[in-house]
Amino acid sequence: MDIVFGIDIGGTDIKIGKFYGNELVYKTSIKTDKEDNGSKIFTQVFSIIDELKGEDNLIGIGIGVPGPVLNNAIVSSKNLGWDKVDVLQIVKEKYPNVAIKILNDANAAALGEMVKGGAKGYNNFIFITLGTGIGGGIVINGEVVEGNTGSAGEIGHIRVGFNNERLCKCGLYDCVEQYSSATGIVKTANNLRIGRKTKLNEIEVTAKNVFDLAKIGDEVALEAVNNFIEKLATALAAVTNTINPEVIVVGGGVSKAGDFLIERLEKRFNELCFFTVRGTKFALAKLGNDAGMYGTNYIVRKMINENKCL
Repeated sequence: MDIVFGIDIGGTDIKIGKFYGNELVYKTSIKTDKEDNGSKIFTQVFSIIDELKGEDNLIGIGIGVPGPVLNNAIVSSKNLGWDKVDVLQIVKEKYPNVAIKILNDANAAALGEMVKGGAKGYNNFIFITLGTGIGGGIVINGEVVEGNTGSAGEIGHIRVGFNNERLCKCGLYDCVEQYSSATGIVKTANNLRIGRKTKLNEIEVTAKNVFDLAKIGDEVALEAVNNFIEKLATALAAVTNTINPEVIVVGGGVSKAGDFLIERLEKRFNELCFFTVRGTKFALAKLGNDAGMYGTNYIVRKMINENKCL
């Protein structure tokens, strides 16, 4: 049977899915080996593909990576230790007669959510992941927008502060991911709890604990959440004013805060955005860690069907 592997390479784990058509028939994950500037990652991926391929006919490989992707080939990823690595060429050398697509991991997840998740039924949407950092993907007319240098959708690096308070890993100050990611809200909560009465002084300060305490009325936790919401709503209003999507789909670990997060985010967003985009829908992502695998499988099969194989 013809198969495609959908692969999501992350800074912590590599997730690999085997697909018959659009059906995920097997999935696994391994820890990402980032030694020697990530040079061992390809050996890891190829080993799993060869093991899982069996007697099936391999027709495509899609790979999502945490960083900008230029021309479906060149990847720069600080999370993996890669600096302008020609991923397409490396994979082609191993599998020369197979359709291959390389794309940013958030873009891959956006496509996955469009195919089977929270964005199903929509052709124009913003996808945002709230995790250790903030990733984003933009889909217009059913096509992911990658941009001139593969950097479209870097919503996490919209500037939302102007006092140079928090230095981002990208080298700039006050990017929204420094405030509205899991690590960002922890920084905020740790700053706010000093000298104040709060349960945060009695437990480990994590994003989940901050949201859980905010839900039961802890004043400091709620203040941290409100700061989180203010920064994120500001960034999303800017993007929405620009592209006017049908829906904003929110994923990532922090999205597990559920309706408590979405309702507050939607309310503040509508207070900040341009009047003609008020009422833009908000939805939670549904696929979790599987989104990238579904998205990479989808884009490779689309290439094959359109005879645009590389």
